[in-house]
Amino acid sequence: MSTQATPTESTEPATKGGGKLWRTIILVVVVALASFLTYEYTRPRETEFTNAVKMIKQGRAAAAIPVLERLTHEDPDNSNVYPWLAQGYLACERYAEGRTSLDTALRLKLSAEELSPVIQAFAEYYQRRGDYEEAEKLYQSVMKRHSGKSFDVGRAKLYMAWAEQEIAADNLNDAVYHLQQADKLAKDLDSTITQTVPLRLSDCYRKLAAIAETQEKDDKEAIRLLEQSLSVCDEPITRILLAAIYARTGQSGKAIENYEFVSSQDPNNLEVRHRLIELLLEKKDYEKAQVALSELTDKERSVEDYELLADVNIKIANYAGAVRALEEASTLRQSVPLLEKLKSTLLAWSDQLASQKKNQEAISVKGHAARVSEQLVALRGEDPAVEEKLDDANKTGNWDPNKPPISIVFSRNWLAKDSLTPEGKIKIRNITGAPITDLTLSAVFFDNTMRKRNGSVLLPVASPSSPPFEPDGERWLYFSCPQTVKYDHQLAVVLLWKGKLLKEFPVTKR
Repeated sequence: MSTQATPTESTEPATKGGGKLWRTIILVVVVALASFLTYEYTRPRETEFTNAVKMIKQGRAAAAIPVLERLTHEDPDNSNVYPWLAQGYLACERYAEGRTSLDTALRLKLSAEELSPVIQAFAEYYQRRGDYEEAEKLYQSVMKRHSGKSFDVGRAKLYMAWAEQEIAADNLNDAVYHLQQADKLAKDLDSTITQTVPLRLSDCYRKLAAIAETQEKDDKEAIRLLEQSLSVCDEPITRILLAAIYARTGQSGKAIENYEFVSSQDPNNLEVRHRLIELLLEKKDYEKAQVALSELTDKERSVEDYELLADVNIKIANYAGAVRALEEASTLRQSVPLLEKLKSTLLAWSDQLASQKKNQEAISVKGHAARVSEQLVALRGEDPAVEEKLDDANKTGNWDPNKPPISIVFSRNWLAKDSLTPEGKIKIRNITGAPITDLTLSAVFFDNTMRKRNGSVLLPVASPSSPPFEPDGERWLYFSCPQTVKYDHQLAVVLLWKGKLLKEFPVTKR
């Protein structure tokens, strides 16, 4: 008789999902427990020494010192104790005991990494006291045993701080030496020190150059120092100072080279452009002067600049450029002399075009000259008496000898940033109606803050051995203060003729 399966019996296998989950949980627990036990058995046990080190790092040096002192007695061969004991003594202001422990640490064969914290801490302590020599000796002592770069950052900072103290005390030569040491150490470092050191060293060289130039009257030494400053850090102010000495000593080529470099780097430095143009005109390099003046008038619109640009364009036979410049000048300040100059330039241009058989252009330019003539008639008609009076005075020489023989038509006086010597230039005109053969003016630099003179210079205009100052002629005079000044003081330049006041001008600061 066959049997049948009851409803409670099943022929399918049991579900495996729940068993796998429990096996995974048990495995994770076992692994975690094994890892924890491994860590517990293998991690370094905290000792009295490591606990004392922790307390020093937490600022509890007073509690750590007795432990470390006991350890030095119990285990004198444990060299790791002495650097931390020295730091503990230093933190508790027990300086003599700290230095003894430090010296002991230096005699032991410890690595640079182990010595670095305590060396740095003591070096900073000596610097706070102003004892830079002792800090230097400390570094020299440790460098006898460790020749690597582990201590270069600390040494560079030491020399920088030492140099700052020397600069404050006006010991510039010592400051230069210490900055040079810092510069050698900082070259391979990736930090702000590499950017700061060259700037400070360059500034020291400039200050030494100023002393050589103004006090020692040694231009060669001043040039050498400024060249050194450039080799350390090429800054515009250094090139400006260098160019000024080159210009004054007759080395106009080198002066022009430096002014051109500054102008290319700083197009908005108009003072440099003015000096560059003066030197180019002295060398009669009118092509470059014309370019420099065109760039200047793009940034500084003045009658004097446009008139000078016109003169230069005339010298290189660029009458179109001269006409444009004179028209710009007349737009800014219309006057009879400017319009007369514009008319004569137009006529010269017309003659040039006619000689080139450009008849139509010549006629057009001549018509322009005729229109300028109409402007002259109208302008003179506004106040003919004034014009006639001026013309008569110039022709007959109705000038009072008791009055100054010149008038000042332009003046610029300035103190450049980071400079110690004010400078200035003036443009004068002969108003006597006759040649002047002997004339010297004086420029007095006055410190309004201190209410006293700060040096003076003579400004030779004409002498029996030099060409006379022609009637109605104009000349530029350039001068600089023979003494150094305080940048934050209020300064002025007083111009004198035979001891009498001509004019006083303020000194502007850049």
